[in-house]
Amino acid sequence: MKNEIEQDYRTAVEILNSLQGVQAPKAMTALDESFDQCRRWRRRFEASTARNWNAAAKDATDRLRGALDVLRIRSTHAIDELNRLAKPRLEPTVTSVYREIEALRGEFKSVTIDRAKQRLTVQTSSISLEDVELGSFEICLNWKFIKESSPYEVIAVEPNCPSSNDSVTHPHVQGETLCEGEGADAIRRSLDEGRIYDFFCIIDHVLRNYNPDSAYVQIEDWNGVSCKSCGDNVDRDEVVGCCKCETELCPDCSTSCESCVDRFCNECISSCESCGDDVCQTCLKSCDDCGNSFCNTCLFEGTCDDCITKRNEASEEECGEAEQTVAAVHTVRDGKVAVPA
Repeated sequence: MKNEIEQDYRTAVEILNSLQGVQAPKAMTALDESFDQCRRWRRRFEASTARNWNAAAKDATDRLRGALDVLRIRSTHAIDELNRLAKPRLEPTVTSVYREIEALRGEFKSVTIDRAKQRLTVQTSSISLEDVELGSFEICLNWKFIKESSPYEVIAVEPNCPSSNDSVTHPHVQGETLCEGEGADAIRRSLDEGRIYDFFCIIDHVLRNYNPDSAYVQIEDWNGVSCKSCGDNVDRDEVVGCCKCETELCPDCSTSCESCVDRFCNECISSCESCGDDVCQTCLKSCDDCGNSFCNTCLFEGTCDDCITKRNEASEEECGEAEQTVAAVHTVRDGKVAVPA
């Protein structure tokens, strides 16, 4: 117990020393990330719209809307950060920081201190979001870099990653980095003022809440991918991508082309006007005569069966008329007059 008290006190001293002269972060990297996301989804939206890929355009629109909303939130946080820097802050003391560390031991599952690496780590209890078990997390504060914009890591103890991205351990954690969302200002201010207990509790609170607008992976897609047609969740291994617009679908919502056997969404596949088979737009060909679309099987040298039949009927009529003309000529030559029946 004595050793623990001494360790906590020495840790408080070192944290206070690192807090002296807290300055503004060197770069607002969160804003840069949001700008990049908005640019990427805008390009995807413009490309899919230009190609008339309606399903892909709708998906890009939804994602661009979400990225713009995150940019709005982060811009607000940047303004709040500038305002915060202009306000007087609570000056911590060794005693206050020591008491903060002591309070952590009664709040979290475990608290460990590694003074050699200058790391203070707490472990949360198990976290579940909308029936998805994510397990417990370690929140590791490196007080050597406490002046930096993100001097901590969030590490899953037993990661339950989504099938679509194994670098995401929580809807708001990617690569051990937390998307702080609306908690960013409170997190930064708690560190500046040496309120270590509040800092860890705020992170724990963020982990226990879900904001779909700032999620790296939607919680409803955690154990699979949402079919863009019916909305059902599908295991990543069962997802079928439309060969034209790349829309992600479940097997039931994709249709196989009878000609090339590739699979397509409903908007990218049509049917042969003769046999009714499902055929992709690439495999459909136009009849040279009528211009309607048919599969290769229903075309003969570029002409559909109906047009071939019409050609044959027209040819037979022409032959019949020609035979009648020849017969009439022979009658006149023989000096006989044709008497109508």
